[in-house]
Amino acid sequence: MRQHVLSRILCLIPFALLAACGSSSDDPPAPPTTAPITGTNFVASIRYTSYGVPHIKAETFKGAGYGYGYAFAKENICLYAEELVTLHGERARYFGGAGGYLGQLGDTFGNIDSDFFYKLQFTPALAARIKAASSQDAQDLTAGFVAGYNRYLKETPPASLPTACNNAAWVQPMTEDDAYLRFAQAAMAGSSLAFIKQIGSAQPPKSATAALLKRSKPRLLAASDYANSSIAKGLQALQEHSIGSNGFGLGKDVTQSGKGMVFGNPHFPWWGALRLNQLHLTVTGKGYDVYGATLLGVPLPLIGFNDKVAWTHTFSTDNRFTLRYLALAPGNPTRYIKDGKPVAMTAVPLTISVKGADGAITPLSRTLYTTEFGPMLMDSSFAWGTASGFAIQDANLANYKLIDQVILNGKAASVDELRSAASTYVAMPWVNTMAADRAGDTLYGNFSVAANVQNAQLAGCVPGAAQGAPFQDIMASTGVVVMAGTSSACDWSGAVGAAQRPWVKRSDYILNANDSHWWPSAATFLTGYPKIIATGPNLEGAPQNNRTRTGHAIVRDRLAGADGLAGNRFTMANLQQIYLQARFFKAQKWLPEFTAACLASGTATAAAKDACTVLQAWDKSHAPGSAGAILFHELYAALGELNAASWWSVPYNPADPLETPRGAAGIPAAMAKLEALVAGSQFDTAAKRRTRPEEVQSISRPDGSLAVPGGRYTFMNWRGVKNEIYPGIWIYTADSKTNAGAYGNSYIQFVTWDDSGPVAEGILTYGQSSNPDSPHFNDETKLYAKGQWIKLPYTEAQITSDPGYKLVEISE
Repeated sequence: MRQHVLSRILCLIPFALLAACGSSSDDPPAPPTTAPITGTNFVASIRYTSYGVPHIKAETFKGAGYGYGYAFAKENICLYAEELVTLHGERARYFGGAGGYLGQLGDTFGNIDSDFFYKLQFTPALAARIKAASSQDAQDLTAGFVAGYNRYLKETPPASLPTACNNAAWVQPMTEDDAYLRFAQAAMAGSSLAFIKQIGSAQPPKSATAALLKRSKPRLLAASDYANSSIAKGLQALQEHSIGSNGFGLGKDVTQSGKGMVFGNPHFPWWGALRLNQLHLTVTGKGYDVYGATLLGVPLPLIGFNDKVAWTHTFSTDNRFTLRYLALAPGNPTRYIKDGKPVAMTAVPLTISVKGADGAITPLSRTLYTTEFGPMLMDSSFAWGTASGFAIQDANLANYKLIDQVILNGKAASVDELRSAASTYVAMPWVNTMAADRAGDTLYGNFSVAANVQNAQLAGCVPGAAQGAPFQDIMASTGVVVMAGTSSACDWSGAVGAAQRPWVKRSDYILNANDSHWWPSAATFLTGYPKIIATGPNLEGAPQNNRTRTGHAIVRDRLAGADGLAGNRFTMANLQQIYLQARFFKAQKWLPEFTAACLASGTATAAAKDACTVLQAWDKSHAPGSAGAILFHELYAALGELNAASWWSVPYNPADPLETPRGAAGIPAAMAKLEALVAGSQFDTAAKRRTRPEEVQSISRPDGSLAVPGGRYTFMNWRGVKNEIYPGIWIYTADSKTNAGAYGNSYIQFVTWDDSGPVAEGILTYGQSSNPDSPHFNDETKLYAKGQWIKLPYTEAQITSDPGYKLVEISE
């Protein structure tokens, strides 16, 4: 493919910034080997296939966890050991009080605030509660995972660990408490973990004048102040669906084979605790046999397939927590008024160890406070003053059944059984489920955890204008729920039950791309569910995001034979082709009128008219070679993703969510945005305005710079950190060793069945290993950069015939 001038310039960038522009062999390296050790407590077979994927086979869950813990540690020891330091509240001790880290949703947290947060929330008592609530199978799986991880540490001298943690004192054996707390941390990724700083630093006012201490009437800010606070911003990645996913379940009415098909496409960070890992777990004595992907430190597949059903997940819109507005007792900011009576907060004195610049370790103490709802939190807007303060109540703090839920899901033999499984515990912490089975049926279900708040409480317990408060406005504009903590009538506990959860079974298709449950297929509208599941911009009947509309358009056009491909039904091959096209549906609906007006303008600059010429000719996709995709990417962001109704000439109509809104409006304002873009250094020449994604989306690797496909706003999803590497030369990239800064496509799976069993292909975009020195750090990324897929072996014949097959027997 023709290289743009930027590609040639990028090849001149020093290795330290971008690495070389070469490539190396794509042949899969041989998987690792380990001499067997005999024993009786833990027994597992690890069958490696190409790209380092472990297929664990054991008689018991204890053995299965053991095999995976060992295989996982070999490729992810440094990353996970650091995560355990975070869980222990010991980051400041090992990495210094002045340091910090990039959190799961892209915020940077200071080590000190983080340590206090984890010391407060992630306690041995919480681990004990989770273990006590877990089945014997879940306990066995956990015990095995811990033993397998620790075996790797026993076998590997500290000096032989990967470079990132070589001889590091912070690499320690894992305990079962650690494992259970990691499950809790994963469960709260969509709630409390967004507020590490705000909880870990929350302190009552230190001093106040007598007049202030006597003041009992709280002083509330405007809704815009709260909406722009750090607490609201902490949820922005979730609210904007940038931590999102796409999922299709295609049924017998739309597939060429008549069997079901699942497309799974989570968009997650490429670094840290939300990083995914491929595995196949077979527990012969328990009827469990699932291939898929899981989060760092979770010892069984969360997304995946068995021999009869496949499923995927997308981030759901549920409110998993509510903030609680507290009216404080006059003269004492650590007591709040409920039902007219003062209630004392619980003081929790905590001490952490902090390493200074000189290496000396000193203690640091801080007292944090909890309430009946949960811990106090604060920022400059949600302030803890003398008259009012805020706590957070998180339903996932008491979600103790995550592992049991996932085990049950994996045993399902149809979408009906999967729905029954999901209804048993309703413990998937923050996801929708899309599924299809071998018989050709599909399922959409939101069996996620939602705070058990009734509609009447949202109406009566979220203070609004009648109470002189902005919180109803905040809920409408952002979806954040702030409930009064002043009355027992506003109390809630637990999560919304299975009977109130939305779901539908269909024989054509279902999809979700992070909008609410409202519109899972063209002919299905799910309404009347508790509003806590979808508040604010996500409520039932709201305008749908670009990926949701794109997904429905993909199905419509495939069935009409209008997508340029042969036939009018889905196969795995044409679904993969359609996915790689990276179609931009909202651009198709808005740009034609805009570019026509721009080119007819008598006042537009020559640069703006040239940009409109590019956009008019653009294929409306974010495919790697699509000239104009980067220009529209930046214009779309400048236009607020075209979310405001003022940008559209035909307004949104909930009776036609696919085709509305459409047509460009607000053209003078949009032209001003375009003029600003072409005046800037990123698009100030004709060549730059024709930049292609493959020229500027890149990640440095030791053996060459890889062009990364996908766009932030499309199904084919990826985004990196935007950097000006030379004057006027901008790229979208990520850290070359940790992948920090990269979001988007992670584990992608296409699953269907033939007469022999599952037929599956996919990719783990960043590879199995988080160790830059491992051959599995980059092997799948090279294929992903080329738009290629790998086989996902499931049956014994598929596993043993794989070119990279290697058997490792372990026990102790």
